Amino acid sequence: MKSKRILIRVSNTEFYIIKNKAKQAGITTSEFLRSLALEYNLSYKLTAEEIEIYKELNKFSDNFRRIGNLFKQGDTTKVKEVSIETAQLIREHLNRLKT
Repeated sequence: MKSKRILIRVSNTEFYIIKNKAKQAGITTSEFLRSLALEYNLSYKLTAEEIEIYKELNKFSDNFRRIGNLFKQGDTTKVKEVSIETAQLIREHLNRLKT
């Protein structure tokens, strides 16, 4: 049970920065400051957009792995097809980021 309080003074800017960073980490301001002071590792929650980007990157990774395997097998026809498919995925993703 936490019963002790520590009062500190911060500027308005510092206040909002600390609040925002705690929110990004998905924890309370108290937990955030305690974690920093006690040198705990903070992990930030991913936003929905970051999760979507991560999923896209996994698709790219899978396709590049497939291309590498096809090269090992000597299947140059499928290498071309998978390379074009991967390039199209990347292009589509980049176009979404522009808007």
